[in-house]
Amino acid sequence: MKRSKFIFLLSLAGIACAADQSIRGVLLDPSGGPIPGARVECGGKTTTSGQDGRFTFAGVGRCEAAVTAAGFETKKTILVSDGEVALTLTVAGVSERIVVSAMRSETTVEEAGVAGSVITRNDLAQRDYPMVLDILRELPGMSVTQTGRRGGQTSIFTRGAERTGTLVLLDGVPLNDPGGEINFGNLTSSAVDRIEVIRGPESALFGAEAAAGVVQLFTKRGDPEARVPHGSFSYERGNFGTDRWIASLAGGSGERFDYSLNADQLHTAGEFVNDFYRNTTGTANLGFRLSPATQVRGVFQTFDSHLGTPGEVGYGVFNLDANQESRDYAVSLRLDDARGRHYLQRFSFNFHRLHDLYVDNGIGGPYDVAALVRDVNAPEPRTYLVSLLDPNHLPAASSIPAGERLVQQTVYEYPMDPYLSVTSRKTAEYQGTLTHTSGALVFGYEFERQGADLSNYLVSRDNHGAFAHKQQRLGRRVFLTAGIRVEHSSAFGRKIAPRAAASFLLAGEHGPLSSTYFRVSAGHGITEPSLLQNFAKSDWYMGNPNLRPEKTTSYEAGFVQEWLGRRVRTEASVFHNSFTDLIAFVSLPPPVWGSWENLQASRARGLEFSGRARLVKHVTVGTAYTRLWTRVVGSSSPTSSYNGIGEELGRRPGNSGSAWMSITAQRWWFQAGGVFVGERQDTDFLGVTRNPGYQNVYAGGSYRVNRHVVPFVRSENLLNARYFEVLGYQALSRTVKGGLRFEW
Repeated sequence: MKRSKFIFLLSLAGIACAADQSIRGVLLDPSGGPIPGARVECGGKTTTSGQDGRFTFAGVGRCEAAVTAAGFETKKTILVSDGEVALTLTVAGVSERIVVSAMRSETTVEEAGVAGSVITRNDLAQRDYPMVLDILRELPGMSVTQTGRRGGQTSIFTRGAERTGTLVLLDGVPLNDPGGEINFGNLTSSAVDRIEVIRGPESALFGAEAAAGVVQLFTKRGDPEARVPHGSFSYERGNFGTDRWIASLAGGSGERFDYSLNADQLHTAGEFVNDFYRNTTGTANLGFRLSPATQVRGVFQTFDSHLGTPGEVGYGVFNLDANQESRDYAVSLRLDDARGRHYLQRFSFNFHRLHDLYVDNGIGGPYDVAALVRDVNAPEPRTYLVSLLDPNHLPAASSIPAGERLVQQTVYEYPMDPYLSVTSRKTAEYQGTLTHTSGALVFGYEFERQGADLSNYLVSRDNHGAFAHKQQRLGRRVFLTAGIRVEHSSAFGRKIAPRAAASFLLAGEHGPLSSTYFRVSAGHGITEPSLLQNFAKSDWYMGNPNLRPEKTTSYEAGFVQEWLGRRVRTEASVFHNSFTDLIAFVSLPPPVWGSWENLQASRARGLEFSGRARLVKHVTVGTAYTRLWTRVVGSSSPTSSYNGIGEELGRRPGNSGSAWMSITAQRWWFQAGGVFVGERQDTDFLGVTRNPGYQNVYAGGSYRVNRHVVPFVRSENLLNARYFEVLGYQALSRTVKGGLRFEW
């Protein structure tokens, strides 16, 4: 009886001691000053440091804490209830340089010898989680064109390459259709933790479609120690009947299981008739740690979109009933297993399926279009749009200025049979990563089955790929990277894609200089034909099973300079790309009518510059600029004024850039910037071949009322510029939206 009473009293004492336990700390900057407003997560609880930098967690004796503060690197550490602990945070550099997409394992962009950009979760949050295409617009070397407004067909031309030359990955799952086609207009960022963009051929690592670059989206993960879920919900409303909501929930259990769930929906009536767009996206990222060395992770994402396609409304031509429905599914299952300290192996299975249905049942028109155009003969024949005219009140011939001419067209919008395209990719892969003190070796094998339903005609092909990539450090200043991939397709046979790079640390800490890197690289990329180009069977065209992959050969050199303790970072690159065996559609005599051939070739040369600086603690500015020279050197229509030999490549501006400023105070933030695009080659039914430049300026901000409530407001195209990204397809006018975000 006495023993039981003693155990009971001892238990009560233990409970009382645990209740009295608390973790106390203070956050300091490198100069010893306090850091207020920092977010501290500890054992599933979250708090914010006060004006004196101090924080407290009651009833917690020990935890693994994560400290996040604007302008400082995230700090993770073990905290125990043993007096007040002082934590000194390191000032963050102006960019995060660790990337995975450059070598399939963690490395820095400087040591990998690549031109790369990283967009973080904070960057996306400050922009109110925009569409991915709006983020890519601001990066050097990335030309973005959207056919119409929200949801319209959007293409990316990386360093002058074809729109099919950029591979898009979601946690390792290829999102491109076989052959490289992808509509960036449907990619949202609310579930994304970071975006990595590598400019230059990456076929040595990722195979076909990575001929010019890679864009990889990494989804958010939960915290296995956060037993109490945390999440957010936001709702915003704007003009053109636009509203959007985002909901997220994340947490974990038992230090083994973590989850992150996200859903969002954007709906707009649009600016014109039949200009509506709705996109609903859901994402789940689930992880389970089987042991300290083995983890299973699954990622699932789906979106469903419905889009009205009113056509060339900028010219007064309207398609009143054409619409497109898209459903997309992406699944990744992955097992990571560490065999000792230096070897990590990964088994993964990926699946992607895209269902596209285009319907246009009605006839539109006739629409009479009239315009004044101006012809220029040097240095190349070019035609500019001067102004659109009222076809019912045309000017007299004598009043038309010299050098200009009148053009008239009657346009009909003809109906067409519903077009259905269903494509899928199933991938099984093994990857091994062997690390050592002076580098790493990444190798693996990948099998992919591609399939499609081309209007009720089922086709498929198989791809096998084996790759090896070696990174080696020589001393402290020389970094060498080399890789090769052997790709074998049941359609085009075997192709080899190599890549090599060398990066040199020319100078370390020296006065205002923090580091100076010089890099050179060369690579070879391929883009396989689409399944339609290989296997189509139609009354109007036939596929060509003998097509060769399109080829890219690239050379690059660049300087990366960091200044003033990594507070300023500048990068300059020059590159030369050659594109051969480009696939073109050609007309043939009946009964075939048309097919595809490897007939075209082109080149792109350019320079890129980007800079980012933290002026003071809360103010960051950035800029990017690209100068691009392109030429068609082989064409299926050699005398064409649009894509004939000697012409510039279509929709790739010679000059483009961006600039922005961000102010992140303790309870509020403000960001403003703009994208600036120069004149470029284009085409329309009026015979115009040049599209003038434009600018799109934005601004936005938010204010944290308390820990849970954040109102925000944002405006796009703030100056209400009227322009075409694609001739005839009017860009969206000024938009203003505002909303509330609730966090817990």
